[in-house]
Amino acid sequence: MNLAARVAFTRHRQVRWRGRIVIGGGVVLAIVHAALLHRLNLEDFTPDLYTVAALFLGLFASRHGRYGPSLVFGLIRDFFSLGLLGSYAVLYSLLHKVAGRAREKLDPERPGNVFVMAVIGTFLVNFGYHVMLAIGGDGVGWSRAITRCASTAIATGPLAVLLFPIAHFALDKLGAKRSGGFWNI
Repeated sequence: MNLAARVAFTRHRQVRWRGRIVIGGGVVLAIVHAALLHRLNLEDFTPDLYTVAALFLGLFASRHGRYGPSLVFGLIRDFFSLGLLGSYAVLYSLLHKVAGRAREKLDPERPGNVFVMAVIGTFLVNFGYHVMLAIGGDGVGWSRAITRCASTAIATGPLAVLLFPIAHFALDKLGAKRSGGFWNI
């Protein structure tokens, strides 16, 4: 097989993995959010699994596999949240940019750094969503929004520390390749 055919075959295989992981993962996250997390009655301390998934992709996906999956996760969340369509898509697209920059400064393999990045990223995404709601006239008040965003962020940080190694293990078992610290998805 010549080089051009191998490159085309490799690209096709990567896109197929990316689609399965992102769309399947987005639907699974929607089911977990609807069927499990909201039934636990954790009030404002409900973890934000979509942001954890988008942050994981922003930190560990290859350079070409960050933006698209983050955008799709946002669109899936927009669809299931019945909020402002496109708002989470924009916020997760920005999150992948910030996560890429944070990766240069902080080692995402260290649990303390994962916790800090998850708390800050979750707070910013959720606060950005509340800002968009306020602009649209559907806000809940600034003090309530800050409290809700902080509570969600605090609940999400420890979960990210727990889920990142599980995600690495799952991608390894699925046969995804990793080079230079990035998953080739």
